[in-house]
Amino acid sequence: MVSGSDRDGRGYLAGAAFALAAGTMWSFGGITVRLAPSSDSWQYLVWRAIGLLVATEAWSLMRGQGLLLARFLRGSWIDLVAATALAMAAITFVFALKATSIANANFLASITPLISMMLALPILGEKLSLVSVAAIGLGIAGLVVMVGGDFGHGSLLGDLGALGSSVAFAVYSICVRLDPKRDFTAAIPACAVIQIVVCAAVTLSAGRPLVTPPQDMAMALLHGAVFIGLGIPLFNLAAPRVPAVGLVVLAQTETVLAPLWGYLFLGETPAVTTLAGGGLILSGVILTAIAGARSASTGRGGPVQN
Repeated sequence: MVSGSDRDGRGYLAGAAFALAAGTMWSFGGITVRLAPSSDSWQYLVWRAIGLLVATEAWSLMRGQGLLLARFLRGSWIDLVAATALAMAAITFVFALKATSIANANFLASITPLISMMLALPILGEKLSLVSVAAIGLGIAGLVVMVGGDFGHGSLLGDLGALGSSVAFAVYSICVRLDPKRDFTAAIPACAVIQIVVCAAVTLSAGRPLVTPPQDMAMALLHGAVFIGLGIPLFNLAAPRVPAVGLVVLAQTETVLAPLWGYLFLGETPAVTTLAGGGLILSGVILTAIAGARSASTGRGGPVQN
């Protein structure tokens, strides 16, 4: 007979695996953005959002679950906040990728765990163990090392965009944790619609065409349909199993892997500080996963019940 603590431990490990997989999927986005050089961030986002919208709705229809947007319209305020936060995270992050280096954008966006921790304490009542604090400390130390070696090499607006993305994604992660039994899948196509409306309006008002060169369009569609279309559902699967801060820290595999893909596929050579900081962040990710699994298996930790 399997004890509740064993089930909790396995549940945490499954959640950690889903979060790590989500971060891995998102890490490929920098490649597709770089391979769409003729599009600005607004044009790219229109087609990325179209790919995301078509992929999520097609998958839902294939499973006989109907249109997700119809479900979203029957939702509540938390669905709207989650969808808006996702849309803003996407818009600001793609802007950052266009305006600065892949490494800089990912490093600055990786402060999300710290912001999530600040929000989770008053909103969710989640407490951190000393091990969790140490793990997040490693992540922050890695961020300091990497940004210290690369900060200022990109544009200021790009850096601010990455920081804005981290705030928006932290808000989304808190929304998911506020109601862990709620299915937030419908927020995905809703955030795509928000992006299409906002980015198309900005593009047209600037006198630029919505239709971009075929390669740019294909890269944006691939990014939305595959990398984002699979990454967000994986993150949602992880959310009920992992506390908010650990959830976002685990998903920071994106921060570690994105510069690696930039090096392998685009020839963007990471600096020594990039490698050193990435090692610290990865150490924090592993420590968080191990500490969380142990506390779950012994019945400790997790969100504080009100």
